[in-house]
Amino acid sequence: MHFLKYVYFLPLLLSNTVFSSTFAYPENDNGIRPTTDTLKKQQLEEVPVHAVRAEREQPVTTGTLDKEAIKNNYTGQEMPVILSRTPSVTWYSDGGHYTGYSYMRLRGIDQTRINFTLNGVPLNEPEDQGAYFSNYPDFLNSIRSIQIQRGVGLSTNGTASFAGSVNMESRLLNDTSYTELGASFGSYSTYRISPEFSTGILKNNWSFYGRYSNAGTDGFREHSGNKGQSFFYSGGYIGKKGILKFTGFTGVSKNEMSYLAVADSALKHNYRSNPLSSDENDEFTQSLLMLSYIAPLSKNSILTTTVYYNYLQGGYSILFAPDLYKFSVQSNFYGGILNYQFQKNKLKLNTGLHCNDYTRYHYASVLPLESKWLYKNHGNKKEVAAYLKLSYTYKQWILLGDVQARHVQFNYSADKNTPLSIPPVQWQFLNPKAGASYSLNNKHVLYISTGRTSREPTRNDMFAGYDNIDSLNYMEVGALNRVKPETVTDFEAGLKLLYAKLALDANIFYMQFKNEIAAIGQLSYIGLPLRKNVNSSYRRGVELSLTANPFQKLNFISNAAFSTNRIKSYTTDYDSVTYTNVQPLLTPRVIIDQTINYRFSKYLLIGANGRYMSMAFLDNTNNTNFMVPASLIFNASIELRFLKHYSINFMVNNITNTRYYTSGYVQNGQPYYFAMATRNYFMTLRARF
Repeated sequence: MHFLKYVYFLPLLLSNTVFSSTFAYPENDNGIRPTTDTLKKQQLEEVPVHAVRAEREQPVTTGTLDKEAIKNNYTGQEMPVILSRTPSVTWYSDGGHYTGYSYMRLRGIDQTRINFTLNGVPLNEPEDQGAYFSNYPDFLNSIRSIQIQRGVGLSTNGTASFAGSVNMESRLLNDTSYTELGASFGSYSTYRISPEFSTGILKNNWSFYGRYSNAGTDGFREHSGNKGQSFFYSGGYIGKKGILKFTGFTGVSKNEMSYLAVADSALKHNYRSNPLSSDENDEFTQSLLMLSYIAPLSKNSILTTTVYYNYLQGGYSILFAPDLYKFSVQSNFYGGILNYQFQKNKLKLNTGLHCNDYTRYHYASVLPLESKWLYKNHGNKKEVAAYLKLSYTYKQWILLGDVQARHVQFNYSADKNTPLSIPPVQWQFLNPKAGASYSLNNKHVLYISTGRTSREPTRNDMFAGYDNIDSLNYMEVGALNRVKPETVTDFEAGLKLLYAKLALDANIFYMQFKNEIAAIGQLSYIGLPLRKNVNSSYRRGVELSLTANPFQKLNFISNAAFSTNRIKSYTTDYDSVTYTNVQPLLTPRVIIDQTINYRFSKYLLIGANGRYMSMAFLDNTNNTNFMVPASLIFNASIELRFLKHYSINFMVNNITNTRYYTSGYVQNGQPYYFAMATRNYFMTLRARF
């Protein structure tokens, strides 16, 4: 019967339809076509992000969200919510709504193994390899485009591109001048107010952009609200011999904690329940600043240098009755990137060097004695990485080779009152990729590729879930190299079609893992997922992405993924039972996301969205008592435009008021779920001057 739920979508996936090309001659944010000189400057400014991006004709599995695709669905949601409109992405949030702590999985692989960059600068925290967009609310409001590379993709900067990479591009300095006011209001007392401006290129060749946001919500689950503010700013000098550009953001976020799921039996009585108390909350401040200089060395080559600094400070409180504990962190992350790009005739060369240094302090106390530490430890992680990408065009063929070398070292310094000396651990990785594509008239692209990527474990993996190593748990944690690095060998093959009336990307993939650091479906005492090595596992499947217009006013956007995922042998820690050929936790076999838009006039657009996700398991035993049930959710939106630069968007999510889950875990022999929001409403206003 579950199969019948997604049969509904198949005619739309296979419909012969019309596509509004995103590859048309570009326009700026005011809908004005740029001059040739402006276009050249824009292309030069985009060089840092294109250093880690794949071109359409290259043999890489990608999906791209442009400015309009982001804006049309955006009310202030976190990154995973927006990315769920692309193939093979699942998501959930602690509070069940669309802001605050949200998490995603790509091809069933969690986001600590997904590389995130902004203008080529890494956003993942090196120690735990996570990216926390809730620390800087409304981040996507300043993003111009997003490319998602599924699989190992191309070499990039920062944490390993294991499941894939998400590279983002911020607003351009070459935009025209404008002032915009955006505001969103909706269910659970959710609000967002966001003014922004762009000066365009001034007479002295300087340009500036800035955006301030104030956002908050009471949350769907009980006392799961959050409030935050953020600034996003950029500016630079556009000279005849190059571009000097700085970009940065600062965010302050305060959250009521809701990171624990709820037992299925308890949710039947109170679907919005939250086992954490209102005294358990957190507050974080994070700032990133990057400075880039983009210099053409000749008509065939460009050199880009970037330095960056990322600062994080904050903490969260957890109740271990009768005491309220405060766990705090403070980190400094700085680095430099050097990139050289050369193109002449049929040859393209892209090479880069990235060095960084990261230190994070961990300390804990019992409130209200916050200044009296129970412990203070810190880790230091250094990385040196280099890559070389070569692309050669021969007639309709493109041959691509890519190799990355990474050297990583982690040092741990225990609390001064703990007489432990823990040796550092080092890793060296060589990550090769290769592929070939065949292009006919830039409309048909066939490609095949293979690549291998290895990745080191996180601090939480090495520490067995502990925040501090002392004489009591030292033997349990063991040596830091106890958890082995994981390796994936990825095979991709696909077809890309682009016509005036149709765009279709279809691909097959096979990802073979060795020593995968797999989640076991349980949490540590501070709420982090526990993982361990499994010797052999794989993900394989088919992904489809279709954009089409059967009529001038009608638009279809379809994304689907069908996969088979297996762990060959898994042994539980609690009873040492071995299970063979099991489906990894939280890896649904079918994910379909279908959107239909109809434009009645230039002033009125109506859209409907349906999302189906098949069942998934909560742990790796494949016990049918521990499952995430299949779900089918419908959403709708109406957009009204007034004049040219004023709009109102009204969105209804989960129209059928369905109770559903997309994530959870197993505890005390019961399934625990994160409840997702029932029917909810949002209105977004935009005015540009």
